[in-house]
Amino acid sequence: MVRPASSADTTGPSGDRDPDVRDEAAVRVAAEKRALRTRLRHERRARVVTATRTAASGTADLAAAEAGTALRDVVLAVPAVRRAGRVAAFVSLPGEPDTAPLLAALAARGTPALLPVLRDDDSLAWAVDDGARHPGNRLGIPEPGGPRKGPEALADADVVLVPALAVDTLGRRLGQGLGCYDRALPHAPGALVAAVVHDEEVLDAAVEPVPADPWDRPVAAVVTRTRWRAVGTVAAGAPADGTAAPRPRR
Repeated sequence: MVRPASSADTTGPSGDRDPDVRDEAAVRVAAEKRALRTRLRHERRARVVTATRTAASGTADLAAAEAGTALRDVVLAVPAVRRAGRVAAFVSLPGEPDTAPLLAALAARGTPALLPVLRDDDSLAWAVDDGARHPGNRLGIPEPGGPRKGPEALADADVVLVPALAVDTLGRRLGQGLGCYDRALPHAPGALVAAVVHDEEVLDAAVEPVPADPWDRPVAAVVTRTRWRAVGTVAAGAPADGTAAPRPRR
């Protein structure tokens, strides 16, 4: 996917961007992202295979069920989430951390989540979770059945939970490569943004940094089944410990 040039691109000696250096850097980052995505997708597919075999054997996958419940409990314990009038989240796919218990809990407390709807141009529209799950988009990602809202609807969210393949301790997030959330997150400048991953997908930036392009949007926190952790530089107005006063409702 072609991205606009950024002021963070490599520049030449005169201060103007040096296309050759920039292109070399872009090629390197793209290759690093592909390699890391390949590894992480392989690991997630292995999770799915294990779960499928467990189900086929007639044995309840208690570990998987407990992981979803644990993730729910970690998220709901965060002060910002407890106060939030609206949380944006997502319907998890096989291999991803299970968000179903969290979505059910948000609906049960009277604040159903705002869920993404993939549009033809790979941008995200949004809909309030109505409990329905439709295959909806060309990628087969389940979507809610409620009325669609435009990309700007994300501004109503106090907390935004985003999917990721990995996040490092500087807040750099590796997504699936469509750039959906890189375009979506500017619509929620005051929200607390946290990526949802498995514990082993939180990478130490000093050891294995997530490769990043200038347009990649960082996150302020990462959440797993075991903890909510601040990462990177926290944006003003959205502290990753969730202790700030709530934003005024729009």
